[in-house]
Amino acid sequence: MRRQTRSLPLAPPTRYTPAVLEGIADGERAALGLSLARRTELGAVSAAAAALARAEALEEAAAAAEPPARPIACRAGCSTCCVSKVLVMAPEVLRIAAHLRATRSGAELAALAERVRAADAATRGLTRLERAEARVPCPLLDERGACSVHAVRPLVCAGWNSLDAAACERHFAAPAAVPTAPMHRPSYEVANAVLAGLGWAAKEQGLDAVPLELIAALRIALERPNAGERWLARLPVFAAARDAEWQEDRRREA
Repeated sequence: MRRQTRSLPLAPPTRYTPAVLEGIADGERAALGLSLARRTELGAVSAAAAALARAEALEEAAAAAEPPARPIACRAGCSTCCVSKVLVMAPEVLRIAAHLRATRSGAELAALAERVRAADAATRGLTRLERAEARVPCPLLDERGACSVHAVRPLVCAGWNSLDAAACERHFAAPAAVPTAPMHRPSYEVANAVLAGLGWAAKEQGLDAVPLELIAALRIALERPNAGERWLARLPVFAAARDAEWQEDRRREA
């Protein structure tokens, strides 16, 4: 398979060059592929768990090696950015769904599934900008505005950070006009390199590795308990959740 290198936006100077990030992705491809090769839903969930743990460790190392200019402003209950489009790989969705089934009562799970369906209906097919402007909160937030699945959160959410909470609020109040808040770029980039490695590993196993929109994919996983089995059987169970904007961006790059 020919490997394509894509330059990632980095704020110089940094030791996390595109070559270093590709090396991280390649290492995760090899490591996570071992779990996916088991061809079981537990293997897929284990791959997602290992990817998140690795991303968290790399982010900690990145912050130590290149400390942010200011302390990270993100805190539990600060959900300003939780109206954003989040892209995930199928193992991440399967892990979140498994976690919800294991930790919620039947009534709680039914209520959450209804919130997921409502959020999906309001956001399906929206671009990143349209999604931010719609300001539909993630249905996985709890009553305090904190992430109720933080322990199994997507890699994109784990990597996103802000150095200025007020700047986040200004951006999401007018996303088309106000730039995003300053962030610790190395932490964000290493998390995305791990995500790329997870997708790469899935693709090498012949599995669907197209990024999925989180809410649309979670709706499928909650409504279809056999979604994991179907994904592992290479059936297009998550086809409706594939992110059209991402696919269009890749076509333009090609």
